[in-house]
Amino acid sequence: MKFTPLAALAAVFLAALCAFAPGAASAQGRDNVYVVGGVRVDETAANAAAAQQAGFAAAQRAGFERLVRRLTIPDELAARGVPQVEPSTLERLVSSVDVEEERRSGTRYIGRLTVRFDPSGVRTLLRQFNLTVVDTRTAPVLVAPLVVDGTPEETGTAWSEAWANGGFSDELVPLAVAPATLQGAPAWQTAQPFAQASAAASALYATLRVQGSTATATLVEVTSTATQQRGEVTARIASEDPTALRAALSSLAEQASNRIQNDWKSRVATGGGQRGRVNASALYTSQAQWEQIKDALEGAAQTLISEIRIEAVGRQGALVSFSFVGDHTQLAAELQRRGVALTDTAQGPTLRVAAAR
Repeated sequence: MKFTPLAALAAVFLAALCAFAPGAASAQGRDNVYVVGGVRVDETAANAAAAQQAGFAAAQRAGFERLVRRLTIPDELAARGVPQVEPSTLERLVSSVDVEEERRSGTRYIGRLTVRFDPSGVRTLLRQFNLTVVDTRTAPVLVAPLVVDGTPEETGTAWSEAWANGGFSDELVPLAVAPATLQGAPAWQTAQPFAQASAAASALYATLRVQGSTATATLVEVTSTATQQRGEVTARIASEDPTALRAALSSLAEQASNRIQNDWKSRVATGGGQRGRVNASALYTSQAQWEQIKDALEGAAQTLISEIRIEAVGRQGALVSFSFVGDHTQLAAELQRRGVALTDTAQGPTLRVAAAR
């Protein structure tokens, strides 16, 4: 593709080129996958310090298992099992353990923790166990935790908290929780403003009903083009203790998330997430528009795209190239929700600031 006029003017806007460094954002987007939040522990020991130590150790083990399930193909993991590692090995894989919330007594430690793992070390270990590592992220999904009529208010609050505190924002398909004002039957027209605010390409309506000792969530995903029935997930409520209800709701949220995550990993593993590369003309009429296009590319580096390069910069256009995962429709939608239109022209792909609606 020829772009001589822009190449000739590249030196004029060299500062704009140097100001754009997407590599760090792209790396951070992938490395966030190796953070496991919402890990709950409840440990008892001879004293408070020992109980806390046991809680942190339990969080590392639980976080590692959850991370392994996040990064691997379900069929492979079912055949080979979660790798069993020595405590010393696990210690080396853990970068830090952060407290989200905690309660202590003289002999008991109850906490919700975030465990951060070393990406390189985890990838190396999983490959040693012949497990395929999938750590490519995609666009977020907005989750609307709803309840059927007649559900106690405290149950609805606990259902929302199960999603908000589950650590799902760091999954391969990040899950963002919609505000309580998103209500009603599943409909993209209703969900779209909330989805755009969370940079989400779809909305998952998760409607809870509790009957006796059984909690069930019906899942429906909506996009601008389709409504998809995602089925139901079910959990047993072990007792009338409020803690048992919260555990059941957390299980429902995790099951629903797993369904979304495994669909994405299946697409990546079967080529639906195959990488491609785009050489595009970024066209603009002002420095502000050029900055908006750069911001959109950098934002998309958290999900679908990587290896962004600016080949030339001019007064009204630039030549950029980048790699991406998925298909062109996904790529166009990802950029569109960030305010930039990707279109194919006779001269090749072009990027422009999208017209306001």
